[in-house]
Amino acid sequence: MHQIYDQIISLVKNNISNIKDNHIQFSDANYKPFNFDKNNFKEIKKSDSKNKIAFIDGGSAEIIKSSNFSLNLIRIYYTIYKENKRITSKKHDFYVFVNAKEKDNEIFYNCNIIGGNENFIPDKDDLFLSSLDETIKQGITRASISNVSNVIRRFSEIKTAETVARLLEKGDIIVLDGSLQCTYTNERKYFDGLYKQAEEKNIIVCGLSKTTTLMTDKGNSIANALNKFNIDGKWLYHPVAEIKTSNHKAEMSFAKLHESSRYIFRFEIYKEQKQYINEVINLISNNCKDAVFVGYPYGLIEADRNARISNQEKDMMLTFFSTKLGKDWEKIKESITSIDAHEILDNIR
Repeated sequence: MHQIYDQIISLVKNNISNIKDNHIQFSDANYKPFNFDKNNFKEIKKSDSKNKIAFIDGGSAEIIKSSNFSLNLIRIYYTIYKENKRITSKKHDFYVFVNAKEKDNEIFYNCNIIGGNENFIPDKDDLFLSSLDETIKQGITRASISNVSNVIRRFSEIKTAETVARLLEKGDIIVLDGSLQCTYTNERKYFDGLYKQAEEKNIIVCGLSKTTTLMTDKGNSIANALNKFNIDGKWLYHPVAEIKTSNHKAEMSFAKLHESSRYIFRFEIYKEQKQYINEVINLISNNCKDAVFVGYPYGLIEADRNARISNQEKDMMLTFFSTKLGKDWEKIKESITSIDAHEILDNIR
């Protein structure tokens, strides 16, 4: 048995050391990576800027799910900071009813938005998606109806950013949770609207990703590859790659936002504003000193916390709607119990 453990330990050690990473490995030819270079590290400095930063995030909860419909609550939250003090914030909730609909002998997902404000919600026509849409389906199988809520939440976050841009002034910054890459059908329309508004008002648009699936050419994580350079303090690593696709109008970088942090985040800025990347990251790092999560913007912590929908809240809404449905709830439960076997097994102790 000890030989087995020794073999496992040896394999683990060999895969975390003595690896020469050259660059990030992209599967898309529209991304041309640059080799890792110590000269690409830039020191992040304290900023004295008076510009505001708006942080935006969204959350969703599926309240009722059947094989052919799904009821979801979507919540979008934004908060605006100036000199590390919150000056305003807003939460916006709306419901989305998604149902399966046949068209041309194929199944599409149709959305009805209830209770939404047009400044925060996407256009209904952009949400009529094929269940075989490559951007939402799972492997080779048809997309689950539940996946549509992720699309709606993402579009709403970007639409909210466009609305928030109207409240900001020249030089102010919008930080989205996540990258600036279009991953869903029709998503580019919302980013183009945001970029147009930002250019008209001279607002900077960027995104910060908590996690990244990108790897080096040796299959290593980006964080491990950059940590091998042993750069002290807080820093920005840039440039990373030349991006040529219109579905990702961004300049990509990686950043360690506090000298005591162990985390490295993927940071992106709208491609047409890349000349401001250093001063923008300097200002954002001012917001990364809170002990709750050192090295991560407190504005995004606040946005995540307020956009998140708890299981308790979800259960309360389920109880409310089941009561309102009365006798019809028994019929609905029959279609729900046919798809919740995994949930039952997950709850078995």
